[in-house]
Amino acid sequence: MCPGYEIIWDDISTPLISCFDFLFPVNGTPGSQLSTPRSGKSPSPSPTSPGACANTGSQHSGSSVSLSVYKVCSSMDENDGPGSEVEVMEEGPQVPASIAERYKVGRTIGDGNFAIVRECVERSTGREYALKIINKSKCRGKEHMIQNEVSILRRVKHPNIVLLIEEMDTYPELYLVMELVKGGDLFDAITSTNKYTERDASGMLYNLVCAIKYLHSLNIVHRDIKPENLLVYEHQDGSKSLKLGDFGLATVVDGPLYTVCGTPTYVAPEIIAETGYGLKVDLWAAGVISYILLCGFPPFRGISEDQEVLFDQILMGQLDFPSPYWDHISDSAKVGLLHSFYCLVTSPRFTV
Repeated sequence: MCPGYEIIWDDISTPLISCFDFLFPVNGTPGSQLSTPRSGKSPSPSPTSPGACANTGSQHSGSSVSLSVYKVCSSMDENDGPGSEVEVMEEGPQVPASIAERYKVGRTIGDGNFAIVRECVERSTGREYALKIINKSKCRGKEHMIQNEVSILRRVKHPNIVLLIEEMDTYPELYLVMELVKGGDLFDAITSTNKYTERDASGMLYNLVCAIKYLHSLNIVHRDIKPENLLVYEHQDGSKSLKLGDFGLATVVDGPLYTVCGTPTYVAPEIIAETGYGLKVDLWAAGVISYILLCGFPPFRGISEDQEVLFDQILMGQLDFPSPYWDHISDSAKVGLLHSFYCLVTSPRFTV
C-alpha cells in the first residue's frame, strides 16, 4: 500500500508530495471515495474552461501516440455484474477456437488505431474481463512498442494499475486478457462534474500518487498520464478508486530520454525542450491533473488551438488562478500547486 502524504519518497517525488501536503490537510486514505458525477455529460470535448480558454489540447483521447486501449465505455449496462453473461456480438475479428473455448467473447467496448477491446467472461469461473485484441498487421514497424508495453504489463501488479491477466499470441493478433473496469474514465467524470472539492480531489490524487510511486520504484515512466487513462473502479461496497491504464508509451528509464511523446496539455517542459527527461514527467502530469480537478480546466491554455502557444506557456510554467473559478479554493491549495510546479520547473531535468 502507498503510505500517507506525509511520507516523502525520494527526490523525484518530493515536489509533488509537498504539494499534496499543502493541498489536502485531510490526507487521502485508501478508502477515499470519489464523489458521484452529476447526470448528463458536458457538450464540451474537453474539461470545462473559462471563456476563451476552451479547446486547449485536452480533447478526449488527446494526441498521444499510444497503442493501448483500456478504457471501457461508461455506457455499459448498469446491471452487468460479476458472473453475468455477455451476449456475443457479430462484430470485430472472430477469436480463435483456443480462446473461445475458455472465454465467452462479447461486444466491443473500446477501440483505437491498432486494437479493439471486447467484453469477455471466463467460462470456468464466470469472471468478467476485458479482451484487448491487437491487430499486428497494423503495427508493422512498431512491433517493439507492443513488446515493450506487454513486458511492462507483465511486471506491474498494483491495486491502482489495470492488471494484465494473461496474454495469447497468434499470427494475426495478440490477445491480452485485462482487468475489466466499468466505471468510465476520469475525463468523463470531470466533464460531468466540472470540478471537485479538495477532499474528493485528495482521494483521487492519492490513488494516482500510489500508482506513480510504484512505477517509479521499478524505474518505469508512464509518459501519458491524463484523465482519459485513469479509470474509475467501483468496489462492491460502493466506494470508488482510480486505476492507471494505457501503457503504450511507458518505458524503463536507464538514462535520459529524448523521444517527444505524450498528450500536449499534460506534457512536461523537458519533453518539449528536448533536453533529456526521466521519471519526473509523470509528476508534472499529476500536477496538471491536480489543477484540473480543483477548477475544471487545465493550467496551461491558449485562446486558440495553437499548440505552439500552449507549449510556450508550459515552458514558462507560470500558473494563474482566475476568478471566480478559484475563489472557493483554499490559499494553501494554491500555494501547494505553485510550490509543486516551481520545484518541477527549476529542478534538474533528469532524475532517476
